[in-house]
Amino acid sequence: MSPAAAMRTYLLNNTGTAITSLIGSGTAARFYPDELAQNCDLPACTYMTMTTRNEHIISSGGTADWGRGGFGVARIEIECYGNTRSQSQTLADTILDYTAGPTQRLRGVYGGVNIFDCMVSSGPRTSTELATDGGDDRRYLTVLEFLVSFYDQ
Repeated sequence: MSPAAAMRTYLLNNTGTAITSLIGSGTAARFYPDELAQNCDLPACTYMTMTTRNEHIISSGGTADWGRGGFGVARIEIECYGNTRSQSQTLADTILDYTAGPTQRLRGVYGGVNIFDCMVSSGPRTSTELATDGGDDRRYLTVLEFLVSFYDQ
C-alpha cells in the first residue's frame, strides 16, 4: 500500500465519525484515488501522491551497504470538493485537524505502511470548477498538500 492510500485508511477508520459523517464510510466513502467518480455526490475527496523521495546511503570502508536507506518522504495532495465554499473548507479543516493538527497527528502503521509523521506542506488553496455537465453550477475546491515521512523497506 502507498503512503497516500495509508493516509486514506487512517482518515476513514481512525477519526471516529469526523470524516465519515461528511464523506461516508466503507466502500461507499467518497474518497477516491486521483479523480472523483463520475456524478458522485458532494462533499467528496481525492488523493494522490505528487512525489516520493527515498533516502539513500553511501558505503564507506569498502563494504557493500549502499542503496536505499529505508526512509522516504511522500508529498501527498488531498482535494476536497463541495457544493459550497464552506462545505469544501469544512472537509479540509477536518482532515487537517486529524492529520497534522496540534493534538491529532497521522502516525503509526496503516495498511502495512509505517508512518513516522505528517506535516502540512502547503495549503489550503481554494478554487472553483464549472460543472462537468455543461451547466452553470460550480464545484468548490480546497486543496491540501502534506509531507508524509514513512519507513520504506
